[in-house]
Amino acid sequence: MAEKAAPAPAKTAPAQAAGKNATAETQAAAEGEEEVGDETPMMSRNVVWGLTAGGSSMVVHLALLLILGLMGTGYTPKPPVQIIESSVEPPREQEEITQKLDQKIQPSTSLSAVSSTSASASATVGVQGAISAAVAAPKLNTTVVDRPTAVRVDVGAVNVFTQSGSTFAAAVPEGTLGEGLAASEGYGDAMDRITQEILNMLAKRKVIVCWAFDQSESMQDDREEVQGRVERVYQELGLSAAAKDDALLTGVVSYGAATLNHTPQPTYKPEEIMAAIKAVPNDPSGAEMQCMALNFCVANYQKVATSGNRQMAIIMVTDESGDMNTNISQLEATIQTLKQANIKVYILGRESVFGYPYARMRWADEFKQIHWIPIDRGPETPQPEQLQINGFHRRHDAFPSGFGPYEQSRIARQTGGIFFMLPSPEVQLVGRRADIAYDADAMRPFLPDLSARNDYVADRDKSPFRQMIFKVISDLNPYQSGSKGSRVEVRTDQFPIEPPAFAKEATENMKKAQDLILYLQEAQKALESVAAHRAREKSPRWRANYDLIYAQSISYQARLQEYGWYLAEFMKTPKAIKNPLGPARPTNGWDVGTVKRLLKPEVTQATREKADALFREIQKEYAGTPWAWRATEELGRGYGIELHEDYWDPRSRGVKVPKY
Repeated sequence: MAEKAAPAPAKTAPAQAAGKNATAETQAAAEGEEEVGDETPMMSRNVVWGLTAGGSSMVVHLALLLILGLMGTGYTPKPPVQIIESSVEPPREQEEITQKLDQKIQPSTSLSAVSSTSASASATVGVQGAISAAVAAPKLNTTVVDRPTAVRVDVGAVNVFTQSGSTFAAAVPEGTLGEGLAASEGYGDAMDRITQEILNMLAKRKVIVCWAFDQSESMQDDREEVQGRVERVYQELGLSAAAKDDALLTGVVSYGAATLNHTPQPTYKPEEIMAAIKAVPNDPSGAEMQCMALNFCVANYQKVATSGNRQMAIIMVTDESGDMNTNISQLEATIQTLKQANIKVYILGRESVFGYPYARMRWADEFKQIHWIPIDRGPETPQPEQLQINGFHRRHDAFPSGFGPYEQSRIARQTGGIFFMLPSPEVQLVGRRADIAYDADAMRPFLPDLSARNDYVADRDKSPFRQMIFKVISDLNPYQSGSKGSRVEVRTDQFPIEPPAFAKEATENMKKAQDLILYLQEAQKALESVAAHRAREKSPRWRANYDLIYAQSISYQARLQEYGWYLAEFMKTPKAIKNPLGPARPTNGWDVGTVKRLLKPEVTQATREKADALFREIQKEYAGTPWAWRATEELGRGYGIELHEDYWDPRSRGVKVPKY
């Protein structure tokens, strides 16, 4: 069911009356009639129509004589007096004033929402295994859905954040949905917008802001940059009369595995705020208890807001999507707490990974050895809508989705805040291509579903088409306990150098490859069984999901066949070890790479041609989107296999790798 947009505020009774009177007077003037009682109009018309020609002439001559007389005295007629309503009114509350302003305000474009129906849980699915599958179907086509009832609205350009700069934004009614995506060029743009948001709040009444900083080590450089930006924000706010003295109070907290309060008493002094931000530590645990931090802010600062009749906002600065388990178990309760307290949440975050919960951060140790550290960075939907394998094993990429992480986008939207999607500086993330750029217009129909997880699952599973797509994803999910994917992942790195050990490892993985090919064949057949539903599927996003996963399920079969043949051939005729780096960095093993050269091109030709044709169709149909770019990447991978030497500095084996 569609969510109804809030009606425009009703005009006050005096305004309605004034509008009626103005209309009646205008009509009367146009028609040459007087506004008189029920009886006088007929009498007036009789008098006028009863004038004789002579009487009329006499009236005209008297009028001319009067005008000549006035001209002789130098008298200048005054313009007609206009009666206007006095603008002097008794003092009114700010809320009444903003109600008047609301009549003129146009709502900003944002992700639109459509409702979904909640239902009971029945089965665990996906990476978020704790989420229960429910029974209801999505009503969305090209719009984001949400739990409350809503109408579809024009969402405007995706990945384009428009700053109106309107000072009337302070009059936005409480409970208005926020922006689940506001793409920003950097912290400067986001801070400018936040400054305006705070000023808009101050225009109504006093404010308390709680800054919540992610303690992860990957955020250390960001915190230093943000500190300088925050200082500028408070300098600019200090120029506003509305922010003088204690009109704006600030608290600073930070969070990792635990949450710390750096301002036990909120302050309005910029130097104390800056000192509190400087005190944010690095948490070596790598945990980001996001929901806990938001609840901590409410528990510590809501009383101050309530007692001082203040508005409250939370500004969260992070580069991850938060702890997955607590996001699942606590997200909806946390949103409810924030909404009941009327607290807006603004999040300065990063782009999520396309259909995948993780990314990997590149970290170099003191010996210049590279480590890839997993971080939470997605997905953009309540559950992943893409395969979690790359054809050999679990994904290790950080392919951009064009949207923010689901939890953060939902929190910002539901509380009336904003999710600022900052540019990802991690060119060192595996698979992140600098040349990938999505088209805003092309992305609009693919907005992710931001409804509550249980509602999302219930809606998805009402559709046999969507349900089958997710079943394939779940069955081949290496993170899903008991799934086929968790039992079958083939090895692609550090095969033993010694021939006997290599032969043992290669034989075992050749058998795994055969099993995985069978699973992919089952997936292909399962997807083909619902192919007739594709034409009836209204969501471009789910059609694109189907097309890409179907093409991948075919192409991965051909690549795995080449994988098995190559390992068998390598056991017979192993490559010579070059080891150009010498004893300081000895060969650590053999790693698998993909190449264009094929061992048995004639055997896999039909499979490869079919998959490549499907990928090219995806490139055309979904140009400018992650689906098209992913298809491009798959086409460029090559189906052939080749082993190459892997080098590792032995001194790095004892290095303590940080957790991001």
